[in-house]
Amino acid sequence: MDPMNLKMRNLQLIDLVRSFCILSVLAIHSDVIFQKSQNLWVQWCWEHFQRNGVYGVYLFFVISGFLITGVLAKNPGGLYRPSLKIFYVQRAGRILPLLMTTIWIGICMLIMSPPSGFDYLDVFRPEAGHLNAAFWVSIATFTFNWFLAFHTPAAFGLYWGILWSLCVEEQFYLFFPIFLKKTNSENFLWRLLIAIVLFAILWRWLCHLFAPSNRYLQTAVSFGAFDSIAIGSLLYLADQRWGQWLAKDLKKCAVICAAGFTLLAGVYWNTTLSSFDQIYVPTLLDMGLALFLMGGLRLSFFESRFLKLFSLPGKYCYGGYLLHSLILAVAFPILFRVNVWWGFSLFVFITTVAAGISYHFFEMPANRLIRKTFDTHKTR
Repeated sequence: MDPMNLKMRNLQLIDLVRSFCILSVLAIHSDVIFQKSQNLWVQWCWEHFQRNGVYGVYLFFVISGFLITGVLAKNPGGLYRPSLKIFYVQRAGRILPLLMTTIWIGICMLIMSPPSGFDYLDVFRPEAGHLNAAFWVSIATFTFNWFLAFHTPAAFGLYWGILWSLCVEEQFYLFFPIFLKKTNSENFLWRLLIAIVLFAILWRWLCHLFAPSNRYLQTAVSFGAFDSIAIGSLLYLADQRWGQWLAKDLKKCAVICAAGFTLLAGVYWNTTLSSFDQIYVPTLLDMGLALFLMGGLRLSFFESRFLKLFSLPGKYCYGGYLLHSLILAVAFPILFRVNVWWGFSLFVFITTVAAGISYHFFEMPANRLIRKTFDTHKTR
């Protein structure tokens, strides 16, 4: 079974999962500005949803690892002989246009000295003394996650702080194709990815013991976050090995999907961002999502047109992730006046529309231009 054909037939489920991820991130970043709901049940649900929004990023990583491993498998050389030129041009075309624009906007906002509303949200301004050459070098070299870890507890502003996750991904994808070229064995790749998962758990445990107050060192540096991407890659390998067998029995798919959802929802709903919980929670959530997708990718229920609307935030999640802090700052005068239900709905709507416009009229045209300029077909 071709995993990318599977992906194309079931893209909506992937987007639905990414919708949950981006909404959880938007929730934790915007909670401070909304008025509490008078409905105690609504407020209780909101608090339990938004408090673990950071974990949405790790679920993003799982999706990313699954899809990117499939992209590498479609590479002219296959999974174990990928063309580095094609892969890196693909990554640059998808990531750099909006990222570079976002950085440019942030620099402009720093120069313009935004009004008090921006300062209140601490969106753009790192603490005094930290906006230095090392800061900009870390941004330019995708090492900002390490910079954050060794400058805690300094605050760098939401606008810049979210860039740590892109650094984790790009560091992984810088080396992953190179390791694949030296692998030549699916069994070895399984062992390597499992080792990455186990090492990440060990890293987070050691950080809990010796640096429990440094959340970035525990979960944002590569050693503590690579396991989520590795689990996504393992999901791809598992789908290749057992996908056709599962496709013959949709009841098994439904059971696996339900088991994954139960694990995912139970862990997300009943844990916190404490140093101890962050030792094991990312991995359990990732495993729950992997099971959910392993079964759910073959269930037609998730392809219902009635769910299409809910998949849109996920479809445009990259733009939504990079742009939401700017939108939050600009819309602050409106959002702080309304309760959490209406405020968050409006925030999600504006972010999704802005990200959709960016996707269709900027990101994809720029992506095509970069690929055409470097003519990746020449290496086929």
